[in-house]
Amino acid sequence: MKRCPGSKLICGKWRSSAKRARGLAGWLVLFIMVLAQARAAHAVVHASILVDAQTGRVLQEYHPDERAHPASLTKLMTLYLTFQRLAEGRMTLNQRLHVSPHAAAQQPTKLGLRAGTTVSVRTCILGIISHSANDAAVVLAENEAGNEWRFVQLMNQEARQLGMTNTIFHNASGLPNPYQWTTARDMATLALAIIQTYPQYYHFFDVHSFLYRGHVFHSFDHIPEEYPGADGMKTGYVNASGFNIVTSAIRDHHRLIGVVMGGATARARDLQMMALLNRGFSTFSRPTTVLARAAIPHPRPTPPRPVRRRVVEAALVRPAVEPAPSGSSDYVIQIGYDFRSPIEVRRVLQSARLSSPPLLHHGRGLVVRLRYGQYRARFADLSRETAFDACSALRERRYTCTILESFPERARDLASTVHRKLALSE
Repeated sequence: MKRCPGSKLICGKWRSSAKRARGLAGWLVLFIMVLAQARAAHAVVHASILVDAQTGRVLQEYHPDERAHPASLTKLMTLYLTFQRLAEGRMTLNQRLHVSPHAAAQQPTKLGLRAGTTVSVRTCILGIISHSANDAAVVLAENEAGNEWRFVQLMNQEARQLGMTNTIFHNASGLPNPYQWTTARDMATLALAIIQTYPQYYHFFDVHSFLYRGHVFHSFDHIPEEYPGADGMKTGYVNASGFNIVTSAIRDHHRLIGVVMGGATARARDLQMMALLNRGFSTFSRPTTVLARAAIPHPRPTPPRPVRRRVVEAALVRPAVEPAPSGSSDYVIQIGYDFRSPIEVRRVLQSARLSSPPLLHHGRGLVVRLRYGQYRARFADLSRETAFDACSALRERRYTCTILESFPERARDLASTVHRKLALSE
C-alpha cells in the first residue's frame, strides 16, 4: 500500500481521519449556531414605560423601543378595531357572531365556544378582557373582516396610522408567533388611543370576572385588586415574551398608563408595575419627554373610573355614564352598575352607608328604576368634596363607585326614581 512521503501513516487512513475531523467540526459549528439562534429567539426583553394620559408626557422609560413579543397584549388592537366599529354603528354589542371551526380550535385560554354556534359581541369583549379568551378574539376578527388574516392586515394598517412604527401583528390573539413584535412605547400609544378615542367603552376594562353559560371566568390581572385607582387594561404571556402588562390608573384626577414587558414572573411584573405607578404619581413636576400622539384622533379628557366589580353577567353590562359638565353643585354617586330588583339596591345602599357612615349619613338613598327592567343604586344631595371622599372610601372597600353630577339616562330610559332616606337599622 502506498505510503505518504515523509510519514509512516497510510494516506487513506490519514485522509479518512482528516475528513472525520472536518465533519465533526462542521457539526459542532452548526450546533453552536442553532443554539445561539434558539437562545436569541427565546430571549426575553425587559422594557417599561410610563405615560401621563392627559398630556402624553413620558414620565419613566427603560428600553421602551426594544422589540418584544406582545403575547396577549395583541388583543388590545383587536379590541380597538372592535370599538371602532361599534362607535361607527357597523356593529352592536348585542349582535350575534358566528363561531367558525378555526375560532373554536384556538388554544387556551378560551371560553370554550363551539363551532356552528353564535356568541354576542359583548360576550367576546368580556371574554377577552377578563379571561384573555383566544377563541373570542378570533370570532371578532373573522366576523369583522371575513377571516383572521384580513383582520391582521387591518390591525397592521391601524398600527401604522397610530404611529406604532415598531409593531407588526400576525394574528388577532397573541398566540406564539416568532414574527409578531411590538415595543413598550407602541403598546402605550395603543392604550392611549383606546382611552382617548373610545372612552365610552373603557368601562369594560373594569370587569374582574364574568358569568357565561354557568361558568365564572376570572381575570389574570390582579393590579386593580391591589393598587388603588387602577382600572385595567391587559396582561399577556408566552414563553418567548415573559410576563407583560399594560395598566391604566387614576389618582387625584391624573391618569397614568404603564407598560411592563418581560417580567420574570406574574408577581414580579405586578410589583414592578406598582412601583412604576408610585414613582409616576409622585413626580408629575419632573421634566419629561413627550410621547408622539399626533396620529391619535380626537383626544378627550378621561373621567375617573370605578374599581371593577367582582362578577358581572355578560347580559347586564351597560355603557359607563359620564359626569355632566362642571358647575353643578348637586353631586350624585352610583354604587355598582345594574341590579335586578329594588331589594338588591336597598341592600347595597345600606351596606355602603354602613361602610362610610360619616360621609353618607345625610345623603339621599335612591332606587332608580330603568325602563328595561333594571335598577341602579345612588346617593344624592352630596357636595363635590363629599362625593369624591365617599367614592374613595368605598373603592378602598372594593365597592364600584361612580361620581355623577346629574342623572345621565335619557328620559325614555328612566322609569322612576324612588327617594328613600335609609336608616342605619333598615
